[in-house]
Amino acid sequence: MASNFVLNSLELSTGPVEYLSAGEGHNIIYLHPAAGMRVSPTLEQLAQRFRVWAPIMPGFDDTPRHRDVSTIQHLADLVSEFIGEGPGRACDIVGSSLGGWLGAWLAVKYPALIEHLVLAAPAGFRSADAPPLNFEPEVMRKQLYAHPERVPPDGKAPETRKRNGETVTYYGLGNSHDLELQKRVKDITCQTLILHGTKDVRVPEEGVRLLKAQIPHSQLLYVYDAAHSLEVDQPERVADLVVDFLLRGEAFIVNQNQQPVAVAETET
Repeated sequence: MASNFVLNSLELSTGPVEYLSAGEGHNIIYLHPAAGMRVSPTLEQLAQRFRVWAPIMPGFDDTPRHRDVSTIQHLADLVSEFIGEGPGRACDIVGSSLGGWLGAWLAVKYPALIEHLVLAAPAGFRSADAPPLNFEPEVMRKQLYAHPERVPPDGKAPETRKRNGETVTYYGLGNSHDLELQKRVKDITCQTLILHGTKDVRVPEEGVRLLKAQIPHSQLLYVYDAAHSLEVDQPERVADLVVDFLLRGEAFIVNQNQQPVAVAETET
């Protein structure tokens, strides 16, 4: 399937930020995982209903790093500026893995910029005593995908993949443990959907349960037969859940008359 996304660039105070965009309607900011940007089937489906803006964080996918942008909080500051210069108004935020980590910081620091927040397999919420993540390619592939046969080609050269890994290290994100953020997620005030794959071993269940317990207006859904990369393992299911949540907001529920795709834990 040919992608409708086009590559653009915005000049921000610290340097240029490249981004992909497609669709029309209400604005969504999509924040990519540590592997960099990939136009997944999920993203394509979102662009059929919304205007999607997908910034590439500096240093990923062969883009230049920005001076004085070296932490996850700095990236949140950068995304806030991107929203001001791009959409120019409050948006919905959809973050995947590393993007979920970043989206959570954005919601903590800039609540006025976010209407709805989706945290899909969010990184950053491992406990301090959790075993270190394994970044060996073969181990990662087994942990990322329950269905590796569904992985679409992204055309990235091995050198680009290697530099993306180095960029994760540059921002200090390799341990996926952010104690300060874990203490501050209670300050997230927007309606929040948390998605977790039933086969995800890279994001521990206690991490997403912490989010559910701490974020006042949140719902936690478990996506069946999905590992860490939800958009690859279950793209249609994830897209349906995200679209329904963004359209319904506070009234969002899982349709129990349909074939089950998730179990929801809603606030009481």
